[in-house]
Parts: sequence; structure tokens; C-alpha cells
Amino acid sequence: MEELTLTHHRLPGTTVVVARGELDAGTARNLEAFLAEVLHDGDDLVFDLAELTFMDTSGLGVILAAGERTRRLGGTPRLAGLRAGPARVVSLTGIASAIPVHDTVEDALGTVVAAVAS
Repeated sequence: MEELTLTHHRLPGTTVVVARGELDAGTARNLEAFLAEVLHDGDDLVFDLAELTFMDTSGLGVILAAGERTRRLGGTPRLAGLRAGPARVVSLTGIASAIPVHDTVEDALGTVVAAVAS
């Protein structure tokens, strides 16, 4: 089992959360606690999942809850860089209809800039 590591960086109006490793029932609470510390009200939220090797529905539930909170507080959540396994979980659960999925973080950030410009 690969340990979950979490980092973030903040851009104007956007928090990017980078998850590496495995996000499952054993690590989902770590993500939940991390998000409580780093999210800013009104910010857009981009999950950089390019280095996430595994995700189950427990982890996806935390991401979905963070997305709902982000939206409620005026921001937009986005997922970026999904590998095959996590992408399959997103696809099977239909979460992409609630949280937009982008190929890369750059693509996700490009939609943030486009939304601000319009």
C-alpha cells in the first residue's frame, strides 16, 4: 500500500490540492482534515490527481463533499490528471457530472481564467 501524501498551493482565487499515492477508506480522513486546513471560502478548487495511483469511493466521497462545499461558498471544483484507476471510479459513479474533469491541471486552471475573464 502506497502512503497518501498531500500538498497544496494557492493561486489568486484558486487552491490546488495535489494528492499522491492511494486514497481509500484508510486515508480519506487525512484528505478531509487537510482540506479543512487549506481551503479558502470562495476559492475555486482544483484537485491535481496525476500522481494518485488508487482511489476508492471513500476517497471520492471526500472529494465530492469538498466540491459541494466549494460550490456552496462561491467557487468551482475541478478534477485534473486522473490516471486510469481513479478515472474508472469517477466514470462509474458519474461524479464527472458534478465536478468537471480535465486532462491536466493547466487545462483546469485555464477554465478558471476563462471563467474570471467572462
